Amino acid sequence: MARAKRWNLLNTLFLTGTLILAMVLVPWRLATSGLRWSEALVFVGMTFAIGTAISGGYHRLFSHRAYKASWPVRFLFLCVGAAAFENSALKWASDHRVHHQHVDTDQDPYTIGRGFWFAHWTWVMEEKALPLAGVADLEKDPLVRWQHRNHFLIGAVVALIPLWIGLATGNVLGQLIFGLALRIVATHHSTFLINSAAHMFGSRPYTDTNTARDNWLLAPLTYGEGYHNFHHQWQWDYRNGALWYQWDTTKWLLNTLRWLGLVGQFRRVSAAAMTRARLLMEEKRLRERLALASPGAASPMQARLAAARVKLDTALASLHERHEVWGQKKAEWRAKGMAKAEAWREAKAEWEASMAQHRADLKMAWAEWKAARLEVRSSLVYS
Repeated sequence: MARAKRWNLLNTLFLTGTLILAMVLVPWRLATSGLRWSEALVFVGMTFAIGTAISGGYHRLFSHRAYKASWPVRFLFLCVGAAAFENSALKWASDHRVHHQHVDTDQDPYTIGRGFWFAHWTWVMEEKALPLAGVADLEKDPLVRWQHRNHFLIGAVVALIPLWIGLATGNVLGQLIFGLALRIVATHHSTFLINSAAHMFGSRPYTDTNTARDNWLLAPLTYGEGYHNFHHQWQWDYRNGALWYQWDTTKWLLNTLRWLGLVGQFRRVSAAAMTRARLLMEEKRLRERLALASPGAASPMQARLAAARVKLDTALASLHERHEVWGQKKAEWRAKGMAKAEAWREAKAEWEASMAQHRADLKMAWAEWKAARLEVRSSLVYS
């Protein structure tokens, strides 16, 4: 006989209570007083600051160690992130690391396998013991330990900033409704959407070994976290929206902080590795489509497709390797103080000539791949 589900009363009351409060008070306030620009400004500012502290701090810095940050940045992310009321950074990172380690299994704390709403928020409401796991590195950080002991108090101090703004402007009620109640709900559900919607809706351009998906619609709502398929493939990358045109405000903020010298040592996957992963997925899908064609027509196209993909993959790997070798060589020469020597100029000229040949090989490999891909798609249309 299955055990009856038990609920964490505090978490359940807080999550459902703030939602009901916002659903009642926000329409009432809009109907009776309208929306003041100061209320909207405080709501947007608090929501963005706290959401970014979760994305850039709790997630990319503390959970994945995707970059190094100075103590003022770590302190700020810990204090502001506490106002999300999503537990301490230590506990948040522990649960999230377990999620990545056991994604889509019963050991995943918020597995999508138990349904959208479980992954979204009922997992937080259930009464279950999730001990700290795999966070020994974070436990060595005195700032993280301090925040873990005091996260609720710290979060309350930050979350009540709208109260002080309301007292200063004579609009306490409006600021509390929008800047506190509605903001808490917005912060919770923007985070929860990554656990639920980003594991159900969207594309899987890099891997289909898990349910994580890239969803550009979620990206603006989640500070760039919507590119979740990329994230699950390379969780240690400081970016989620890795391509230049992909919306990732957290990435842009971190790049600004790096320019200011406050963060650094960013970890990032190479463009070649990203392209190779996309190629593997594209080839896999084309092969699945070829399975619908007759064996006589499919076999030669499968062979051509595989050969073109291998040639392109090799060209990409070779070009990436040349970049890596050149980077190491530049560092060695600069360390020797010989950057302006004649030998350096000769080495650079040799490298540029080599790169020109590699780029030509890559261009030819891309052409062969596109021709093979077009043949497969055309044959399936007319078969």
